[in-house]
Amino acid sequence: MIEIRAAEITDLPSVAQLVALSFHPGGGWQALWRSFVRWGIEQDLRDRWQQERPHYCCWLAVMPMEPSSLCVGSVEVQLREIKGQPQPYLSNLAVHPDYRRRGIGRQLLHTVEASLFPTYSHLYLHVLTQNQAAQRLYARCGFEVVEEDFTFWGERKLLLGKSLTGDRPYSPSAISSWV
Repeated sequence: MIEIRAAEITDLPSVAQLVALSFHPGGGWQALWRSFVRWGIEQDLRDRWQQERPHYCCWLAVMPMEPSSLCVGSVEVQLREIKGQPQPYLSNLAVHPDYRRRGIGRQLLHTVEASLFPTYSHLYLHVLTQNQAAQRLYARCGFEVVEEDFTFWGERKLLLGKSLTGDRPYSPSAISSWV
């Protein structure tokens, strides 16, 4: 059974490990690089979490276990300027490789959407064009391409958006602590 909850500062190391593993999965000598990347991610997350912004939240998918919970997914949401307006923006949706294709990403997305509805009418995110699995997930969840752009490193990425005002496939009363 998966539990979705807001992250706490004590979750920081496990979230950083998950994000590093999800976005920098290389083995061999790249595993050494991933340790450095994980440290950088942890510092970046710590900075965001300690700023106590009212419009920022990190949600976790955990498998309750004794004596601690195993973090198998995470997602962040914050306000970001999109087309000249502050809009909810989803980033770093990560699911542990051993737990993918079990609906965890979809549950995290639904939690974010429920936390925004009815205050906000749209949700945005970027996805690399080479990440076909993520694109399929987002398309199944109702996201559509808004525009194409490039990362700092020259990789193609898509800005996806979703209206939050249509039919709700789940209860919007789930969690509303983000707004």
